[in-house]
Amino acid sequence: MELVINHQRHTLIPIRQFRIDYQLPDIFSVTHFEPKDMTGLAHIDGAGEALDSLRDSIIASIPPHLTTLPSFDFLDHFVQLFGKTLHHVNHLIGLKEVEIGYAVSGFGDMLNIWFYDQARAIKTKTPATPFDTLYMDWVANSGRRSEKIHRYQHGRDEWGIRLLNNAYGRTGLQVDMPTHTAYVHDTAYLCPAERFMRGLLRDVSEKLAV
Repeated sequence: MELVINHQRHTLIPIRQFRIDYQLPDIFSVTHFEPKDMTGLAHIDGAGEALDSLRDSIIASIPPHLTTLPSFDFLDHFVQLFGKTLHHVNHLIGLKEVEIGYAVSGFGDMLNIWFYDQARAIKTKTPATPFDTLYMDWVANSGRRSEKIHRYQHGRDEWGIRLLNNAYGRTGLQVDMPTHTAYVHDTAYLCPAERFMRGLLRDVSEKLAV
């Protein structure tokens, strides 16, 4: 996984490998430095029917056999439809209003990125960028670093630990050591909706493509 922090792209090391490399205990993780209260958070276990309904409604709203790229007005309407449909099925999922806002915003951002790449490909008569490449680049560029620093003693060295986030929430740790900095990927708080959103956006982009 990659993440852009302060305009620099970093490849994140899987946390299991990082623990092995530095002989760290299993407790060394995102959950140790900033545990998350899971009470009342949304879940998708048992929400398969609601998510299927959401996907079917969105896909069905795309006109068949498109010969031109959709307009900005259509995309805006499409994003609003996603938000309304998500609200409609949310009683089976349990997202907070702010979480719905993040989902709608991310859905719209990714569609706009896809649209501009499609327009570029048509104008220049060159291949469009594969969806997965666009998606992973969008996730990477959503990187954020917490300003809160946790101190961790490793042998004679003191490390500074900061949480890393992307569009889907906490995703790892920045470990500042005396000689260098490591970027570590930790999936302990992996958003359960990420796979669904990625699949939905892929399906939408494939049907909107001309």
